[in-house]
Amino acid sequence: MSFLYRLGFYLGGFSVGLVFLFFILNGKKTQCHYGPQARVLNDLSKKPWVFDGQKKQYDSLAISNFLKSAKVDFQRSETHLDSCKIYFLKGYYQKQDWSVRVENCKNTVNVIGE
Repeated sequence: MSFLYRLGFYLGGFSVGLVFLFFILNGKKTQCHYGPQARVLNDLSKKPWVFDGQKKQYDSLAISNFLKSAKVDFQRSETHLDSCKIYFLKGYYQKQDWSVRVENCKNTVNVIGE
């Protein structure tokens, strides 16, 4: 099989794959979180947050805006725990720097202070 023949097969398959991705997955909220920080922040953003043991819900838009700028400090976090891992988040919200310790449990995120 000549090189041009193989190149034609490759380009044909590649174009079919691009068409598949463009038309089938277009408009879907598909995300790829590969790094550990992105996975932790994505997991925290999907769960309800509980502040200081209260069962009251807070503004999810404020939490979402904080998580967009937040960075996880893995050196100060306790990721070796079995039940609820504790993460230390540093971020910028409402023109101030914030640092928060959160406990990431199975169904909720508990804010335990700084």
